Amino acid sequence: MDRLRLLVLGDFALATGSDLHVRHVAQALAARGNAVDAVSFVPSDRVAIAAVVQAAWQFPGVVVSFGSLGADSDDHVRATVAALQDGREEVGLARLPERSGTGFLECGNIAFFHGSPERAHAVFDAWFAERVNGPSGGGSADAREVIAWQLPESAAAKAARATVKHEFPNVIQRIVPAGAGRLHLSFTGASKGRTQAARKALQRQLSAGSDD
Repeated sequence: MDRLRLLVLGDFALATGSDLHVRHVAQALAARGNAVDAVSFVPSDRVAIAAVVQAAWQFPGVVVSFGSLGADSDDHVRATVAALQDGREEVGLARLPERSGTGFLECGNIAFFHGSPERAHAVFDAWFAERVNGPSGGGSADAREVIAWQLPESAAAKAARATVKHEFPNVIQRIVPAGAGRLHLSFTGASKGRTQAARKALQRQLSAGSDD
């Protein structure tokens, strides 16, 4: 994945200055020696979203968008994409290819995800792994370990993960879907030994916390 731009749709980041999506995506790219090309923050306004989506379709790379993808009146993305696709047909242009799944929508070179980090990041991680490694999950030299996980994370679980991340900075931790509504915490690193060591260290931390 040579170039990736990021869109953050919605008013939360604009109003509070707080956003977790940039850090999450940047860490995923940094693990493979890449960086985010650019970031745009866009309000929850369909005209503004339409303008940024139309511009993003011209970008010669991948665009990832978080926010305004919901199931109710806050779902500005699907309505905007549908209107833009209809507009392309009206002026004689082909509709861009679309693909949707649980928690994401792709249209052209843009992948849209929910705005909630708890819901979106696990879906993004699975999508990103598929983009990098292919649908089968193969093609990567990285070693991988997984354990069952739950959201929301407890304070003890977050602290344990932070400790292991400090001890094993080159082992990437990601929460990924495991099917049937289950989640796994995935450890990815350059060697089986390091990923196993990180996984075992976290399990020891969690066991020690449960004994307190």
